[in-house]
Amino acid sequence: MKAVIVKEANVIELQDVPEPQTHPDEIKVKIAYCGICGTDVKIIEGKTFGKGFRTEGAIGWPKKPAPPRDDVRIMGQEMRDGLRILGHEASGTIVEIGKDIKGNFKIGQLVAMNFRSTCGVCYYCTKGLAQFCERRFPISGAMAEYSVYRENTVFPLPTGLSLGEGAFLEPTAIAVRAIDTAKINIGDTVIIAGGGPIGLLVLQLAIKAGASKVLVSTRSPEKRALAKQLGADVVIDPIHEDLLEISNQFTDGRGFSVCFEASGDTGVARQLILLAESGGTIVWVGTYPPNFDIGVPVYYMHSRDLTIRDVRSSPYSFPKALQMLPNLDLQPMIKVYPLNDVIKAFEAQKTGKNVKIMLKM
Repeated sequence: MKAVIVKEANVIELQDVPEPQTHPDEIKVKIAYCGICGTDVKIIEGKTFGKGFRTEGAIGWPKKPAPPRDDVRIMGQEMRDGLRILGHEASGTIVEIGKDIKGNFKIGQLVAMNFRSTCGVCYYCTKGLAQFCERRFPISGAMAEYSVYRENTVFPLPTGLSLGEGAFLEPTAIAVRAIDTAKINIGDTVIIAGGGPIGLLVLQLAIKAGASKVLVSTRSPEKRALAKQLGADVVIDPIHEDLLEISNQFTDGRGFSVCFEASGDTGVARQLILLAESGGTIVWVGTYPPNFDIGVPVYYMHSRDLTIRDVRSSPYSFPKALQMLPNLDLQPMIKVYPLNDVIKAFEAQKTGKNVKIMLKM
């Protein structure tokens, strides 16, 4: 089969590799679409914030990244059967079912997948914190013609949902988790910094959750136009417009009930603290460099009774996301490249003009 392999920093290749073998507790999927995530670009550039970085079992701030481990996922890459294949936002068709699978899966069924398979029995899983699972199972990577998944990571698509839309399941699960974390109330005012796929999914879900007014801030004119199309009340260019002044006008000087940071910009992550209303909530949904201190103003937070939350992956959010997919406007966000044009697809991703580039197998 063909698969996208990371050879070294800034070098990827479309190679012919053996198909992954299906273990008794796994389901093999013929991949239809796989989205390119911003993390994939960082992996290729060798900028995975703390490649091998982990804090499990450590009390206090980690002093240095731990060595990479091949038995667990490292920022979007999997090592299985000796291959490190990119890709984790995928949909496809079931072609093989392991003999130990207990669910009602069928050959030919259209599905989308979670790339994280947790054990369900470790300390964190039993506390409802599966994002910190101590025994995650490796998955073979989805920028390939075939991939294998454990049963608890495979989700049949609702009738009428296309495979392209189904490949949005993983980022939608992140957005669902962000909305759940924010605890949006009807009538809340919301700011979303970042107009990428997560930001625009959060926009649509925030409106459905009851937000009365939503402002989206993004540098990309293409993404500002799309945010407006998807329901944002106000869109701004943070480079050429005064975010603080516009925010004050937008909220009558009070600030926002909920502030979502979905750009990955550490400066913006701190700025949103100053844009929250008293009693407001700031949710960091982006990914940031390790050991980068933004200098949270503790007294300011205390005096305004603010809450900061972070979204680390999306445990338990996939069933909710699956129910919401048919209710979201996804097609305007998708641009498709054939697998053979993977280099062009990644070049287009780097321009920042596209919301979600997908590879079609």
